[in-house]
Amino acid sequence: MSGAPSWRARRRTRLVTGAVVNTAIILFALFPILWGLSTSFKPADEILRFPPELIPSNPTLENYALLFRTGIERFVLNSTIVSVAAVVGSLAIGSLAAYAMARLAFRGRTTLMFAVVALMSIPLPSLLVPTFTFLANLGLINSRTGLALLYTAYQLPIVVWILYGYFLSLPIELENAARIDGYSRLETLWKIVLPLSGPGLVASGLFVLTFAWNDFVVAVVMISSEDYKTLPVAIYGYLGFYGREWGPLTASAILSIIPVIAVFVVFQRFFLGGMTSGGVKS
Repeated sequence: MSGAPSWRARRRTRLVTGAVVNTAIILFALFPILWGLSTSFKPADEILRFPPELIPSNPTLENYALLFRTGIERFVLNSTIVSVAAVVGSLAIGSLAAYAMARLAFRGRTTLMFAVVALMSIPLPSLLVPTFTFLANLGLINSRTGLALLYTAYQLPIVVWILYGYFLSLPIELENAARIDGYSRLETLWKIVLPLSGPGLVASGLFVLTFAWNDFVVAVVMISSEDYKTLPVAIYGYLGFYGREWGPLTASAILSIIPVIAVFVVFQRFFLGGMTSGGVKS
C-alpha cells in the first residue's frame, strides 16, 4: 500500500512537468505573434522605446486605420479571389486525377505516381522563369487569373497525393454498390466518394489555401500592377525604402493571419473525426 501514494505523486509530477513544458513551447511559438499584435496597437513613438513594453501604454487603432485609408481591403480581396480560385481548381482537377489513379487500372499508373512525387520535390524558384514566360505568352501577366492558374498548378501534385491515399482507404464496396445501381464513374465520385472524403478534401484544400494566401515570391514576380497585388506583396511595401513602418507593418501582418486562423478553427473538426467509420454496414 505504501507504493500507491508514491505512484500517484510520480504521475502528478509527470503531468505537471508536461503541462509546464507544453505551455512553455506554446508561449515560445506564439511570442512573435503576440509581440506583433502588441506593436500593432502602439503609437510610433512607443514602438522604438527602450526598454520595450509588451503591453502598450497608450494603445491606439491608428495603424489599422492607416491600412484602410491606404486601401488594404483591395489587396485582401485580390488574395481572397486568387486563393479561393486556386483551392476550387486544384480540388476539382486533383480529385478527378486521384480517383482515376486510385480506382482505374491503366498502363503507366505507377510511373505517373512517381511523377507526382517528383513534381512535389521541384524547388518553386526554379519554375518562376518558365512560368513567367508561359503566362506572358498567354497574356496573363498582371492578372488574378494567371496567378490562380499558377497556384493551382503548383499545388496540384500534393492535392493528388493526399486524395489518392484517402480514396484508397475508402471501402470499395460502396462504389461497387453504386455501380450496380447504375451510377457512372463520375456519379460515383460525386455522390459517393467525395461526400465520404471530407477530411481529405479539407486537408488538401488547406494546403492550397495556406500556400496561395501566404505566397510572396510568385506574386511579386507575376504581379506589378497595384490593382492586382495580393496581401503579402502589399505588406512588403510597409518595409519602406528609408526605414521600417513597424506600426502598419505589424498591423497588416496581424490582419493577414486572421482569415487563415479562422478557416483552420472552422474546419478543425474534419481532422479529428473519421467520416468513413461505419460507412460499410454489415
